[in-house]
Amino acid sequence: MCSINEENLLADTMVATPTLPFKDAVCRKCRIVKAQVLLRKTDPYCRDCFMKYAVHKFRSTLGKARALQHNEHVLLAYSGGLSSGSMIHLIKQGLEASDSNKMKLVIKPSLLHIDEGGILNLPKEERKASADFILEYAKRNCLDVYICSLEYSLAADISGVKLQKNSYEVEPSVYANQLEQLFGSVKSLTAKEDLLLRLKQRLITLLATHLNYPKVFLGPNATRLAGQLLSAVGQGRGAQIAQEIGFADSRTGVVFLRPMREFVDKEVAYLANFLEVDSLCLPTLSSKLGPTASIGRLTEEFVVTLQANFPATISTLFRTSDKLKSNVGVDRSSSEFKDDSRCLLCLSAIEESTLCSASTARSISQTISRSGPSGLNDLESEPYSTNAQQQSAACNANCSNPEKQCCKTMDAGTMKDWSVVLCYGCRVTMEDVKTPELVPINLREELRLRSRRQMMRQSVEQFLL
Repeated sequence: MCSINEENLLADTMVATPTLPFKDAVCRKCRIVKAQVLLRKTDPYCRDCFMKYAVHKFRSTLGKARALQHNEHVLLAYSGGLSSGSMIHLIKQGLEASDSNKMKLVIKPSLLHIDEGGILNLPKEERKASADFILEYAKRNCLDVYICSLEYSLAADISGVKLQKNSYEVEPSVYANQLEQLFGSVKSLTAKEDLLLRLKQRLITLLATHLNYPKVFLGPNATRLAGQLLSAVGQGRGAQIAQEIGFADSRTGVVFLRPMREFVDKEVAYLANFLEVDSLCLPTLSSKLGPTASIGRLTEEFVVTLQANFPATISTLFRTSDKLKSNVGVDRSSSEFKDDSRCLLCLSAIEESTLCSASTARSISQTISRSGPSGLNDLESEPYSTNAQQQSAACNANCSNPEKQCCKTMDAGTMKDWSVVLCYGCRVTMEDVKTPELVPINLREELRLRSRRQMMRQSVEQFLL
């Protein structure tokens, strides 16, 4: 028998990595210059060797994916933070590379900034000052910049979006009150953060398509993505990890790339310091709140705390996530691709609702918790049916009764059932939204169309043998 008990096993395995004495440490690369950087608690680097290491990591992340073509137009999403600012500086160095040993980046970049001051209740003067900082930053780097307000993410199409190039004025928008009411109706901070992410993704896709930019660079680093990885699993988005966390995400038709996904927060801080990157400090939805305010905040706090003592935490999470892929993929170029098979918000594949699915289990749990033990007896005596099946039965009864309203005019009922058009993760988010009628009008129209098609299929299936 093994003589090691659980207490001894835990004590032997969960030992934090000891920190190397940094005083008078020499660079582990050149073995000559005094170290200025300490990575992973045991790897000292001088400034020059660290910059070579960082540039190589950035270029290899782009190179091994072979995602860029010669003279391709690329939109750089710039939030004003250190990560996206460091990304822009590394791209500028690649465009101006004079070293014969390094391949020059041959792309045509422009900046894109989304003004989120509307949902953060920032005054007009502060929003204008932030935009002026972005404009000055773009001017110093000789890049064009496009600025758009987040309110226009609720527009039905690009004709309702006001996009400003190399200038920005905070003007009242017809969607400002709608956006404020939409976020005001959301119950939890977790749902607010997820809804914000989906609306920004939708707006950037509209703008990139309009400007004819096939690829968009995003700035989140490894620490942020590792927190999003655990958060995605906790919110029921495990099937979407490959797109949410991976280097490339092509669900929207525009390819989103994450070239900073190999850098942790500490490396980004050193990089920004050596490159003299200016940053803009903007509040977020979770500013001044504790680590338990949302699932995303809690998982990121957990990853950061664990990474401090165990430097291999984030790399282990990434190696695991890179091996995970969904069995149901959405390939827009495939001939078998159907619009009804993808989620309206995140554009991921909608898993079919079966008796063994997570959505069915959650619905059964909700029914039992709300109705008590009697609900369990009802479920055992009657076969479980989904919301779409229940609506179809009600629809058939109403259509056969001349005194009742036909299903084609029952838009109020179909507006409440988002399960037809959303994946499981977005369904959980929309359940926290009290006024879903405030979402973009084209999404509401698509909801009505898909709901009617679903009810028609249910009706036809009853007559098929």
